[in-house]
Amino acid sequence: MNVLFISSKRVFSAWIIILFTSVFGLNSPLAWAEPILPLTATTDHLNLMPYLSVLPDPRHDYSIEEITRTQNQIPWQASKHGNDNINFGYTSDVYWFRLKIHNTTTEKQHTNIEIGYPVLDYLDVFIDHPNQEIQLLELGDKRAFNDRPVSHRNFIVPLDQGPEELVTLYFRVETTSSMQVPIQLWRDKTLLQSAQSDMLGLGLYFGTMGVMVLYNLFVFFSVRESNYLYYVCYVASIALFFASLSGVSFQYLWPENTWWNDQSIVFFLACVVMFAAMFTIRFLRIRETFPRLQHLANMVVFVSILITAATILASYSTMIAVVIAWAVFGISLAISFGVYRWMAGDSSAKYYCISWFTLLIGGVILALNKFDVLPRNFLTEHATQFGSAFEVILLSFALADRLNVEKRRRFEAQLSALENERVARLAQAEALQQEKNARRAQEQALIHERDARHAQAEALEFQRQATETLEYKVRERTQELEVANQRLEELTYTDGLTGIRNRRYLNRALEREFTRSRREKLPLAAIIVDIDHFKQFNDTHGHLAGDDCLRIIAKAIESCALRENDVVARYGGEEFMVLLPNTDEAGVMLVAEQIRIDIKNVQFDIDSTPVTVTASLGATACIPGQTHNIESFITAADEALYISKKSGRNQIKFRAPELASSGSLRSSG
Repeated sequence: MNVLFISSKRVFSAWIIILFTSVFGLNSPLAWAEPILPLTATTDHLNLMPYLSVLPDPRHDYSIEEITRTQNQIPWQASKHGNDNINFGYTSDVYWFRLKIHNTTTEKQHTNIEIGYPVLDYLDVFIDHPNQEIQLLELGDKRAFNDRPVSHRNFIVPLDQGPEELVTLYFRVETTSSMQVPIQLWRDKTLLQSAQSDMLGLGLYFGTMGVMVLYNLFVFFSVRESNYLYYVCYVASIALFFASLSGVSFQYLWPENTWWNDQSIVFFLACVVMFAAMFTIRFLRIRETFPRLQHLANMVVFVSILITAATILASYSTMIAVVIAWAVFGISLAISFGVYRWMAGDSSAKYYCISWFTLLIGGVILALNKFDVLPRNFLTEHATQFGSAFEVILLSFALADRLNVEKRRRFEAQLSALENERVARLAQAEALQQEKNARRAQEQALIHERDARHAQAEALEFQRQATETLEYKVRERTQELEVANQRLEELTYTDGLTGIRNRRYLNRALEREFTRSRREKLPLAAIIVDIDHFKQFNDTHGHLAGDDCLRIIAKAIESCALRENDVVARYGGEEFMVLLPNTDEAGVMLVAEQIRIDIKNVQFDIDSTPVTVTASLGATACIPGQTHNIESFITAADEALYISKKSGRNQIKFRAPELASSGSLRSSG
């Protein structure tokens, strides 16, 4: 009996041990058998999810040294996602992933590991080859794109393995975006084919968005309707949002700007909500159709602007949930407005509602994917892109329908206005006919009076025509006389030989400018120019050559007096005078020097022989006061000329009028 009892106790203890081992031993992480990927020569593409081991690191404690040294003591776990993509949602925890690949062939193999989520912040890849130092690749969208080993919008890890080599890869992931790690193995050829297919799809999507932007921008410039501008900004924001989310913008637009790449996703998503709100208010005519909700609509726009600004200042992890929630609220509100207008009979609101339903469904699918409610696959990752493409096309139809409705309304309004105008004109015609009949009787009574006055009118008309003819002839003769007087005055004030002003005009100009300069207290300057040895020139070369000399010298002097009020006149014989209003001593000396140089540089071709002349110049300048007069002014310039000739000619002397007797002499040349 005791033997039987002892035997029963042993059997019971054995079952307890077996049960304990089954529950707490075989199911524990330490007892889990980690899978190893067998790489063969025919392996072209493979989903690596079933071969991953996962290690949560909520306190960021682990390092690669500790993991490789004590990895058998670390609680690695199998991925709970199975063949689906790993998705832990938004979390601040660090996650480690381990992948073992065994090259089962006797040849060297080259493969590529793709992590297909381009918005991970930090992705450190440690490659552990047997008997070699661990190789580190630092990837992530907070690191410069150009530092990646492969230029691809996703993260590509090139891997070379020797024959029958077992390589262990460790992935450390830390991110403020959704913790998604879709990982696949590719050969170079299959990776290229996949990239080409992806870029074709992205190209079709962004091409569609670009066509919508350009077409509606052209329509905006044609019709100047703000609906189209808001629509263009909205579509551009959607395209840039998906370009940032898919890694295309980081690859092609700002590969070195890691800060902006991290913020661009929430920024452009906020812009989508902001411009969508502006478009909705304008398109659905909230102010006219929902006057009580105008303040709510304006509040949505204002909050959208604040959220857009906040995306620049706050972190990605803080803003992404806010922006997604606000986007769902804004789209729901916009759909509510649109449904109301649809029920009210607005045909364009039908397209509007259907378009927003497609985007809302895609957005909800994407949000559930990011928060780890739905698995990450092609449909959940691109649902919003599909929805947005359909939405922008339908919204374009809605805008076109709205434009057609407005055209039809304007056409109907024009028809109504034309009909009203026709009725008004008929009534006016009847009134005019009645008035015409009334006037016809009055006209009959006035016929006799008109006949009586006709003869008188003819006489008055004859007299009027005669008067007009006389007045015309008087005006014609007066104009001819004025023209003749002007020509006579011009001839009176023009030197007949040189074509410049004569002494008579100079005297009048002197009086005018002297008086004005005295009144306005402005400087007045004059230069007297005398051609050196002109009598000898005349005697040697003849009077015709002398006349040509005077004409050419006159033009040379005239070219130096460029201002409108400057006066160049023939002073007498071979002398010329230049009158320069508002010119001081320094200014008159500059002009005089230029005249002297220009005269010296003039060459006369006489009997095929070049001949030159020089000139002596006397200058004066002052601000005319009560003690000055024109005579002393001219005398000062004349005396300066005399001193210039006496001092050897071909030079300039200056004398101020107030020192005409005792002299204040300056020279140049």
